[in-house]
Amino acid sequence: MNRLLIAMLFVLTVSSKSFSQQMTPKQKGFEISYSIYPSSPKKQNYVLTAGLISYGKNGNYLFGLAEYSRNYHEYANYEIPIEMFLFNGGYSFYIWGDIMRNINLNLGIGGLAGYEQVNKGNELLYDGSMLTVTDNFIYGVNGKLSIESYLTPHLVFLVNGQLRYLKNSQMAQLHALFGVGIRCNF
Repeated sequence: MNRLLIAMLFVLTVSSKSFSQQMTPKQKGFEISYSIYPSSPKKQNYVLTAGLISYGKNGNYLFGLAEYSRNYHEYANYEIPIEMFLFNGGYSFYIWGDIMRNINLNLGIGGLAGYEQVNKGNELLYDGSMLTVTDNFIYGVNGKLSIESYLTPHLVFLVNGQLRYLKNSQMAQLHALFGVGIRCNF
């Protein structure tokens, strides 16, 4: 009986694929992503993100991301552009994954700091109205829930949802983002 059990374990071990390079501590990765605001008006509102991640133990990782976003605020048949340049840094916790860690669920918590520019710095609108604030330093926090799927041992496809709180922003202080991305681990 023991020989049969050992033989079955050996066959299962040999026949299964092993990706030893996935989520190794001190492994680095480069990530790019594209996100949208769920309540976008006619024009496309988006966030472009690029940055580095560094894996820790148990699939957790640190992230540092640079972001550019463009959002339009509607004002009397005119759309005022709001651009943000942010740094997003934080930590992501591994919550769940399959046995081979090909599909993972992570929860990230981070801080945001950056600069916001309203109407490209112009205070005067087309109808003669004046904006009281055109440029701001902004800061806040965010939470991110992401599903990460390994396409190859080094290439990861990401789908995420974020909830952000930004102080000093001309946009709503609390807003959501939904995005997709790709990460290359090296």
